[in-house]
Amino acid sequence: MECIEIYSGDDGNSQFRPVQLFEVSPVTFNGVAVSLSSAQACESVLLHEFDSDYFLGWHNPPSRQYVVVLAGELEIAVKGDGDARRFAAGDVFVAADLHGKGHTTRAIQAGRALVVNL
Repeated sequence: MECIEIYSGDDGNSQFRPVQLFEVSPVTFNGVAVSLSSAQACESVLLHEFDSDYFLGWHNPPSRQYVVVLAGELEIAVKGDGDARRFAAGDVFVAADLHGKGHTTRAIQAGRALVVNL
């Protein structure tokens, strides 16, 4: 599965890049063919609910995080130069910019996200 990773660049600014996560293989489960990835260990899972006026200024995640947007829409900005991406229900991104300036998070629409800390 391809998704976007936010990472810390050599210049101290956060950047976006596509990454491959969760390589899946076909398996048969109770007689039904499905695609399944290997298990990923995690430290904690949080449900983050946000209002439509939610804004979190420049910050770094406390640890590498998978973020699964369940409802609503978020906009993540990096570098302070207008480079931003929007993530809506069903999107997955990885917050891995643990050092440097970090990124901002703004709600476009109220909703919720599942945050998996690795």
